[in-house]
Amino acid sequence: MSVSCTQDRCYEFAASLAPAATQFAYTHGIVRYTKDLSRVVPLPMSLSPWRADPQMVKDTREITPVYNRLYARVSAQRDFLAEGLASARKVDPFVARLFDCLPETLPEKPELFINRNDCMPHVEGEEVVPKQVEMNLMAASLGVVSASVNRMHRYLYAETELADQFYVNNAGDDLVDTFVQAWKLIGSRDSVLLWIVDPGEPNIFDMRATETRLVVDHGIPLLRCSLDELGSEGNLQNGDLHFRGRKVAIAYFRIGYAPTHYTTPNCWKARELIEASSAVSVPSVSVQLANMKKFQHILADPATLRRFVDEREARQLERTFVRFARLEDELEWRGQRGKARDLAIAHPDDFVMKPHREGGANNFFGPDMVAQLKTLSVEESEAFILMEMIRQEPFRSIRLVNGQVEDGPCFTELGVFGVYLSAGPGAEPLLNREGGYLLRTKDQANKEGLVLGGFSFMDSVATL
Repeated sequence: MSVSCTQDRCYEFAASLAPAATQFAYTHGIVRYTKDLSRVVPLPMSLSPWRADPQMVKDTREITPVYNRLYARVSAQRDFLAEGLASARKVDPFVARLFDCLPETLPEKPELFINRNDCMPHVEGEEVVPKQVEMNLMAASLGVVSASVNRMHRYLYAETELADQFYVNNAGDDLVDTFVQAWKLIGSRDSVLLWIVDPGEPNIFDMRATETRLVVDHGIPLLRCSLDELGSEGNLQNGDLHFRGRKVAIAYFRIGYAPTHYTTPNCWKARELIEASSAVSVPSVSVQLANMKKFQHILADPATLRRFVDEREARQLERTFVRFARLEDELEWRGQRGKARDLAIAHPDDFVMKPHREGGANNFFGPDMVAQLKTLSVEESEAFILMEMIRQEPFRSIRLVNGQVEDGPCFTELGVFGVYLSAGPGAEPLLNREGGYLLRTKDQANKEGLVLGGFSFMDSVATL
């Protein structure tokens, strides 16, 4: 029997799917550990897929390889990185310490990016335009789980009008394929793919699914370790990185983006060892630095952007930009002109304040942002950037969170995975494409977007 998904009964149908969705989650690894690692529970997930504007989805997918090229070129310019982060390095010890890991001359070795272009739908006139939240160039996770959620929705809605309206999501397959192609260029029979992980990682199931396929289906030798373990046990031999008796061909980071991940001096030693070796780092320190929010601000300058891309690409990228400002910049906003800090205090719902490093769960909104803005000194303000709040129309969503069905107005964020492989800095890419997506939907009242942080839930894209 076909179920109509154009009326309210579609939402009643969605709510009725909770038991089947829970069973599917356990069966297909849409799960995580609780914070104390004592239990395995389903990830928060949608029971009613997001109905998307097809052109917005198409635009987000098409712009992702352009962003890949942009950041590949930016990350290859050490002097540009140094100049752009000069003020942030003075006030943010984490940014400064990362920069210190850069060798004076960037090594000539292959580059591999596995990233995600996170955008929100923004209505401009009659168009829905993807506006970029950030380019996530490090530890872009949940590709396998996102593809499983997509399969779950296609299974649960197989007898409805939505059956043929889903965007098929192959993010898990694309991730595996990328590693296989990179291994053919970089790896060898006597080397390993090293996954650098958090020993207490609650999202281990998403990782294990990929690891298993790489080892069993493709014969790629794989080891796991923490930053501390690599720093204490790793060493250089004739320019190659060795760990536990094996040469490391590729070092893939699933940790390392936050100061709290560097708990011992050995953690920093691990980054330095990789940078000084022939091992390909995913990402390299230069790529991680290029991913700082400061460069979203810098690259929004038309002349600077055109140093790295041609005119057509620049126009494509600029369409997805929102406004950024240093706290001490002069800014015009809603007919007023003044210091960006003061304008954000006057219009707190129009801005979000972000640290230059990884922003997830570290951003400031509304009253919390105003309180911070009033206390930060001019020097301290250089550790942050102000970003224009992206506006989107809320939509009704049914979701399953902690075993409970919830119903209410929501926002969403579409992250398109990107992969980029080249033989070295400045070389033309051997591989540059989008590779599936992660859709994170959240309650209208929620500002942050992390699934694993409990702020949002996994979702799928269906057409309007």
